[in-house]
Amino acid sequence: MKALQAYSLEIIQAINEDRVKDKNSLNKLKNTLCKKYSIAQAPTNAVILQFAKKPFEQKLLNVLEMKPVKSISGITAVALMPLPKECPGACVYCPNSLVGKKTPKSYTGGEPATLRALQAGFDVKKQIQGRIQQLEEMGHSAEKIELIVMGGTFPSTSFPFQKKFMLECFEAVNGRKTKYLEKAKKLAEKARHRLVGITFETRPDYCGRKEINRMLDFGATRVELGVQTVFDDIYKKINRGHKVKDVIGSTQLLKDSALKVCYHLMPGLPYSSFKKDLQAFRKVFENQEFKPDMLKIYPCLVIKGTKLYNLWMKGSFEPLSTEKAAELIAKVKESIPPWIRVMRIQRDIPRQLVEAGVQHSNLRQLVHEKLAKKEKKCSCIRCREIGLKEYLQKEKPDFESLAIKRMDYKASNGKEVFLQMQDSAENLYGFLRLRFPFQPFRKELQGSALVRELHVFGEALALKQRKEGMIQHFGIGKQLLKEAEEIAKAQGFRKISVISGIGVKEYYRKQGYSDSKAFVTKEI
Repeated sequence: MKALQAYSLEIIQAINEDRVKDKNSLNKLKNTLCKKYSIAQAPTNAVILQFAKKPFEQKLLNVLEMKPVKSISGITAVALMPLPKECPGACVYCPNSLVGKKTPKSYTGGEPATLRALQAGFDVKKQIQGRIQQLEEMGHSAEKIELIVMGGTFPSTSFPFQKKFMLECFEAVNGRKTKYLEKAKKLAEKARHRLVGITFETRPDYCGRKEINRMLDFGATRVELGVQTVFDDIYKKINRGHKVKDVIGSTQLLKDSALKVCYHLMPGLPYSSFKKDLQAFRKVFENQEFKPDMLKIYPCLVIKGTKLYNLWMKGSFEPLSTEKAAELIAKVKESIPPWIRVMRIQRDIPRQLVEAGVQHSNLRQLVHEKLAKKEKKCSCIRCREIGLKEYLQKEKPDFESLAIKRMDYKASNGKEVFLQMQDSAENLYGFLRLRFPFQPFRKELQGSALVRELHVFGEALALKQRKEGMIQHFGIGKQLLKEAEEIAKAQGFRKISVISGIGVKEYYRKQGYSDSKAFVTKEI
């Protein structure tokens, strides 16, 4: 950690003193300092920025090329970590903190979000407000934010700890102290920084009715499940501690509670193979018992201090190489359904902490290069978002050809209707997930169609702000919502419920919806 800090401070000083002014001189200095501090691979610019004094100098942001990708999909994410608690798992691959057990299980202490948490002493207010300030200084609008509670299986912690932590989250966003959680949530509806979503990471065996009810009461809109694989024999051998039936059960409960579901999948696990990994992905995409809305793909890495490290040292395990991981994920992306968003490829663990496995930090880029060589393309949501395509490929929005495309599929014993607002080139401007549920256990959802997600792409704009040529705030969301209401009505439903972010409830009230505990509901 000291080497990383010294490395970063030297670069920051060189930029501030105008000794480094462009990408070429920055890369030369990075190479020199990597040798000086025995760092195997240069840390990302985002990591370097963690050590800079605030407010950031504009020339520092320019040289480090801090880009608007973090808000280009329409929402600005703010990740934070609770004070480390014991994780109920004992997986062979999972790292403990490499900075004296000061970070949550599965995080090493070198990831950008973990660095921010450590620098803030895990103080919730400092993490959230510091990150919001940082994002705004980098040119992002932070008026619509999504909180992501990372690490340590938060739902496994004591309920008093959870309530206190979430109250502190709302106080940090609202900018004022509040005695009660319900009052804090009410204030958040009209706060300057609107909470449009809250995400929790958890394990499938800590995602039953009790945990889901609590997450909903806290304002959850998405849950990320550490699935890793969908084979019980592998679960047993890696000491995962749950079974595939837990994945299936928690996935259905989440969807029938109108929540979005993201799977973390880990190709290259011990006792798996290239072929078996491909089978796992096909199973996730094609078997109706799974079919998540989003994916984070994290190839298995060998990190010192894990049981997996011992297996690797004995020659009993060999992780996927960068080349093999890129080949595998490229094959996966060839057949990915258009209703799935690949949110991440690769963990943020610094290269110098990885003993074996993927050796490059640009795995997503390598995957897309392989796809391009084969003249193939990925049809996932992220690869079709107009905001990203406009920024990365300089494509101009074509509002004249916009039309709603409908796709129906069975998932978790219910029926999903995926509505896409796209142009003639199949660029995606917005989408809506409508579910006809199987067995919702929440009383307020019984007999109701569910809107699990409504998302409009393009650069995140401030509330009520409009920019010429920008996509947000031009009525796309209203059109998708109206279409969903008509479809639900034609299906025989008389009520539709939306999993609304706390800071978005005001929007839905204007569309005729009223509050119904964790949801907003409308008679149709």
